[in-house]
Amino acid sequence: ELVSIIPYGAGTSVEGHINMMLPQDEVVEIPSSSFTDSTMDGNRSTMKRVRVMRKGGVSIDMVNFQSIGEVGPNFVKVGAGVTRNTLNDALRHTGLQFMVDPGADATIGGMVATGASGTSAVKYGTMRENTLAVTTVLPPTTIQSASPDTTTTNDIVVAHSGTAALKSSAGYDLTALMTCSEGTLGVITDVTVKLHPIPSYIVAAKCAFDDLHSAADSVAMIRMMGIPVSRIELLDEMSIRAFNKSLGSDSELACTVKPTLFLEFAGHSEKATMEDLRAARDVCLEFEATDFVSESDENTRQKLWSARHKLYYSSIALRVDNDGGEGATPRNTLLTDACVPLSHFADILTATARDVEELDVVGTCFGHAGDGNFHCILPMAENDTVDYKQRVFKVNERLIERVLSVNGTCTGEHGVGYGKKVYLKKQYGDGGVKMMERVKRGIDPFNIMNPQKIVDV
Repeated sequence: ELVSIIPYGAGTSVEGHINMMLPQDEVVEIPSSSFTDSTMDGNRSTMKRVRVMRKGGVSIDMVNFQSIGEVGPNFVKVGAGVTRNTLNDALRHTGLQFMVDPGADATIGGMVATGASGTSAVKYGTMRENTLAVTTVLPPTTIQSASPDTTTTNDIVVAHSGTAALKSSAGYDLTALMTCSEGTLGVITDVTVKLHPIPSYIVAAKCAFDDLHSAADSVAMIRMMGIPVSRIELLDEMSIRAFNKSLGSDSELACTVKPTLFLEFAGHSEKATMEDLRAARDVCLEFEATDFVSESDENTRQKLWSARHKLYYSSIALRVDNDGGEGATPRNTLLTDACVPLSHFADILTATARDVEELDVVGTCFGHAGDGNFHCILPMAENDTVDYKQRVFKVNERLIERVLSVNGTCTGEHGVGYGKKVYLKKQYGDGGVKMMERVKRGIDPFNIMNPQKIVDV
């Protein structure tokens, strides 16, 4: 009898990462070496037929893993349950910060497990680039059947991977393997993350465009010219409507209802930072941007980015039921996530926004434009017709088809879970998926760690 285990950390979970999905009971052949009971057949090379019965599962809440270690010159080791904001509050006196910002106050362990990134990834990278080392408790590889010693820990393996060094060529990159593993290979207990200096000067800017394609083209040009940006976000017209509606008393931040870029620049001095801003402004003006304004006041910048990070909920609020019904809810809303090479970003994003309009569904299209990552938020209500729901899912299907056709990825930062397993074979082919299956079987032969996620084994 086997019990499944799902580690719980606050990362992204929109693809069903923490849903319990039990594999079917089955009869399997297991090597005799998998048994620790000495009363079993002494021939360790034989295979035994065993009926595996699934008895539900447990979720391990990592909230008590709250350690924050000594801060190094560019790193710190923290418990998996430490949240991003908690860590940065503790670091504030050091002049260093953990810069990966997915918007939500996610836990560091959850961010590693789902490969989180967000608005600041264009400058500082994703969790892949900011995770130096992890400690992982691996699942058992033996069956302790009929063992009289219930306290035995012989089968528990704690794996330490990575170091505090900024680079290493020592063996397989196990730290990268655990990043995006979504709880399917073990329980991450602590993480060593990379830290960055807090910039001396920060300035935000925004500008509008007459069409989405021009806005996206300007982003590609800014990146191709190597102009340093710390954030560069693109919102379509419907996103701006949702953004403006969410501002409340901060209505002075409202934008013209046009495709809009939000940018942020950071540097060691005002002069250097303003030079970067002016270079980006010149590019935007070449693509006929209007209303280009900048703001260095910290309070105003924080309000701007806070409203941007709330776009998920403000998009759902676009579909309020005026007849007193429930309207759209997060439970029913479809949130897409894809990433493409920058050379295709404008075409793919524009085509997706056109699908939303032509299929006559409500949805916002926006993204972390600087690295080609974009989302559509497609709110749905419980009482939507079958036809409406089918049109919503058609938007996502067309989006993924286009993304994969230009060698993009079906998920840039949300992960696979069970929601996107179907696309992995299209993205990587049979060989890539089979390699993932072998990794899963090798580390978790009894499939107890978050089963039925990423791959089926």
